Amino acid sequence: PGYPPGNPEPGPDTVADTGINDLLTAFLFSRKRSHHGPHHFGYGFAAQLPTGDGDTLSSGKYSLGPAAEYEYSKGRFYLALVALQLWSVAGDSDRKDVSMLMIKPMITYDLSEKWKLVYMPYGISVYWNKPAGERVYFPLGGGVQRQFKLGSRPSAFSMQLFKNVVRPDSGAEYDLRFMLEVNF
Repeated sequence: PGYPPGNPEPGPDTVADTGINDLLTAFLFSRKRSHHGPHHFGYGFAAQLPTGDGDTLSSGKYSLGPAAEYEYSKGRFYLALVALQLWSVAGDSDRKDVSMLMIKPMITYDLSEKWKLVYMPYGISVYWNKPAGERVYFPLGGGVQRQFKLGSRPSAFSMQLFKNVVRPDSGAEYDLRFMLEVNF
């Protein structure tokens, strides 16, 4: 939800773009065979590339920063948190600099072999360069996920609804997510 960090402030004449937004990914590393017991940690870095179509979908900046991941699994319950901080390092000089913290929670509870309860929002985001009261997106909600095979590939489809209980005044209040996962 919201606009990418570094984009121009939306005004009354801003036209919403359609298409692809910036590519954001994290590269995480852990020691070989370090996954003992229910806890697992990973460390690395995150990168955002300005691949988006149009001004409202792209930051116009190349951004880098640290990333960390924690996983916990016990019985039917699974929790993972990926946290990353991005700062712009290059890009369009007409755009604002990027300084964004994102925490991506992934929580599942197995109801059966094929059905799960899920909480996997886009992320809890803090845009440090925005004015106070306009910085944070905090989604609450969740949904269900159905496991299946696509050919021989394990796959899943989920539907989730979130309300951004903390958000900028002009930010999206609700976020409806449909997700298709195919494992390769």
